[in-house]
Amino acid sequence: MTHARWLGRRQEATVARIVDCITPAFPVLDDASRAAVLADVTRFVSSQVQALPEFLRVPYKLALTGFEWLPILRWGRPFRALDGERRAAYVAFWSDAKLGALRNFVKLIRGCALLAYYDHPALIDALEAQAGRAAVVRTAAGSAS
Repeated sequence: MTHARWLGRRQEATVARIVDCITPAFPVLDDASRAAVLADVTRFVSSQVQALPEFLRVPYKLALTGFEWLPILRWGRPFRALDGERRAAYVAFWSDAKLGALRNFVKLIRGCALLAYYDHPALIDALEAQAGRAAVVRTAAGSAS
């Protein structure tokens, strides 16, 4: 994975693991394609964090660091060292937290990640291929093509 120059390696790795938790397994991609898509999505999310105004970017990067290290209090290890089930539970905890700042932290990553994920050419190709096998593709006017 090419590292975004504006996030440290640990912060980018944290973003990559959050992206992996957030992105759905549908449509099914082979492992190499999924890894490439997730790398592209991570770069996009990282670029959006960098595009934040400085007064938001600095605390957001600090929040990334806090997000990475807070699991030590519950599981005795940082986010990057958690298994997939615990990572997903931790992301869900932040997503559903009563404190708006925690929800908003994940909301930025989720929104950017899903936008980039479903706009990725590999995903579009996979969705079109699956739609071609499963159902008649309809035009914008609704007629069968």
